[in-house]
Amino acid sequence: MNDFADLARDFEKAPAKIASGLFDAFRGAGEGFRDDWQHNAQATSGEHGKHYPNAITTEMRTGALTSIEVETGPESGKRQGGMGPGFEFGSQNQPPHLDGLRAMPLAERRLDRLADAAIGFALP
Repeated sequence: MNDFADLARDFEKAPAKIASGLFDAFRGAGEGFRDDWQHNAQATSGEHGKHYPNAITTEMRTGALTSIEVETGPESGKRQGGMGPGFEFGSQNQPPHLDGLRAMPLAERRLDRLADAAIGFALP
């Protein structure tokens, strides 16, 4: 009976541990996505877009304890951040670079791995 009570207490603590772990997982995945996107942008933006990679940022948001969001992409308030759509999707002056799109598959795998570890760590 004591083992069962211990297990019940462990499960009682799991939601808070999972929420904290998932927040860290999303942050890590978002930062990795940002870094990969910046790396891709450095390789494709050329001299005319030398400030663009540094405009790619990551921001975390939570909503009423029920959601975790990560927003990653060019920040329009940063130097050349407003040029993000032109770099990513192209314009009449240049073809699409698709730097963020090419970084997405690795970001998905990273989030899956980090979230799985966070949940597995929290469960008894």
